[in-house]
Amino acid sequence: MKRILTIGICALMVGCHNTPKTFFDQYEETFTPVKLGDGSLSRDSVQWNNVFVEETQELYYTKSHATGASIHKFDLEDGVFVDRGKVNLQENAILSDVHIAQQGNMMLFASTMLENNNDTIGDWNIWKAIRQRGIWQKPELYFSRPMSENEFYPTLTESGNLYFTIAPHGSQNGDIYVAEFVDGKYDEPKPLPQTINSLANEGDAFVAPDESYMLFASFDREQSLGKSDLYISLRNAEGDWLPPVWLGEEINSDGYDGSPFVTMDGKFLIFTSSRGSSDENTFFNHYIVRFDAEKYRKDALSLKNYLSNIGSEPQRFALGTISGMTIEYGASLSLMGNEFYFSRAAPDFSVRTIMRSVFENGKFQKPTEVWTDTFVQDASDVQISQDGQSMLFKMNGQIPDDSLRTDGNIWRSHRVNGDWQLPEMLTASINSQLGEYYPMPTNSGNLYFSRQQKKTSYDIYMSEFVDGKFSDAVRLPDHINTELLESDAYVSPDESYMIFVRMDASDGLGVSDLYISFNEDGVWSHPINMEKINSEGVDGSPYVTPDGKYLFFTSTRGSSTPDKFDGHLDIYAVRFNVKDWS
Repeated sequence: MKRILTIGICALMVGCHNTPKTFFDQYEETFTPVKLGDGSLSRDSVQWNNVFVEETQELYYTKSHATGASIHKFDLEDGVFVDRGKVNLQENAILSDVHIAQQGNMMLFASTMLENNNDTIGDWNIWKAIRQRGIWQKPELYFSRPMSENEFYPTLTESGNLYFTIAPHGSQNGDIYVAEFVDGKYDEPKPLPQTINSLANEGDAFVAPDESYMLFASFDREQSLGKSDLYISLRNAEGDWLPPVWLGEEINSDGYDGSPFVTMDGKFLIFTSSRGSSDENTFFNHYIVRFDAEKYRKDALSLKNYLSNIGSEPQRFALGTISGMTIEYGASLSLMGNEFYFSRAAPDFSVRTIMRSVFENGKFQKPTEVWTDTFVQDASDVQISQDGQSMLFKMNGQIPDDSLRTDGNIWRSHRVNGDWQLPEMLTASINSQLGEYYPMPTNSGNLYFSRQQKKTSYDIYMSEFVDGKFSDAVRLPDHINTELLESDAYVSPDESYMIFVRMDASDGLGVSDLYISFNEDGVWSHPINMEKINSEGVDGSPYVTPDGKYLFFTSTRGSSTPDKFDGHLDIYAVRFNVKDWS
């Protein structure tokens, strides 16, 4: 029964294929959701998956009952929904997630029916039934070969592509997949992008017949209101799925919202909601509201929306574009310039390069090297100013008038007419012959950085900016800098907190961990291990976006051996609120 309720909560697919004009005309000015078929279709019940067949004026839906769920039917007669009862497909079977192909002669649904006489599992699969002479025939599996996971929420498009949700056995967290129909057969299902499929549950997808946009239900996203909310993902000019946009408070409620479906003219969204019910007595009704998918395109193309899809659990950032290519670390983001800067290294760190990725058309573009000038070599640890017009970074060697030195030092470059100028090395009050790296500027002008030490490996220093110049750098207190390695300090712009790396600590989870310390009346507090974020491998290079909402860091957790460096080092992102740590 728990699974059936979950289906009702997460799936709730409503369909409506080009209903008679006179029926939907009454909702032309409906910009706030109202019940559809109040008292007939909507009757405070547990039912979902409504699909309207235009030619026959039938509305199919899934209804929960004591032993599971079954598919039922309404007829639309004279503008009123008339209940025609259960559709006889398979006796004593659990049937759900109904979808009707546009022509009205093929039904898809999810069921736990046994696949064959040897099947003893009874997992969820997608089935189809064909209508002949007005009668639905015996169901058969939709795919020629069954899959090992549970499958739910099928939706078929004009191209023949099938979108559906796959969830591993024993898990309620599903992801949306597409099986593309090519040369008369289906390719292996592929998951939709990471920005759509979070670490929580996504499902109940309605995909426009031309696949220009998709609506779906999801849980636990940054932008949400209720127990499940509705989101839309559009496609950009290249055909890529854009990060989802929350449909907002005008459509979502504090309950369960799901079952999205848009009429064929694109003017009305129909969905199912538990609004008005309680946890003790959860019921659903069906709602209708005016809809325009293009209304959400501007938001879908924005960097703000892209970042809003960063989840509450760390995930690799911009996988396949920024992360996952080689060794990536050291993030810095200009919200004003829509630019992401980071470092990329060879597997043995023999070469380091500063990279730049521009956010355009709703996604980060292929990164390019910032410096093509031969003077800037083996550079990394970049930090970009918020206006995008200056940067600090570390570079090995290239010391003026001393070609023999190979230690790392902190450099600054300014941008003029869009081009980065030759950098200048910061003063001796910051740079020494020991090796400095990971610069972090603050609003006051104070600069924090790491310095290599013979006795304690690496320590964190600060140079105060007074009267227009940097004072001699001072080492932070011993409870920050111990005999262990401490480095990679991100310091908030107002210097109220700091996140840094400590290696091989007794209270650590992995090889190196992230710690947070707070500035209390000018004194840094004893650091706290950020256990909820750290892993058993390497975690480092922290950076928080200027709005304080997202934490970027580098980790080996994606490796099969995270505690032994094997060339897997990626940039991760996670939602962040400093108040959760204070």
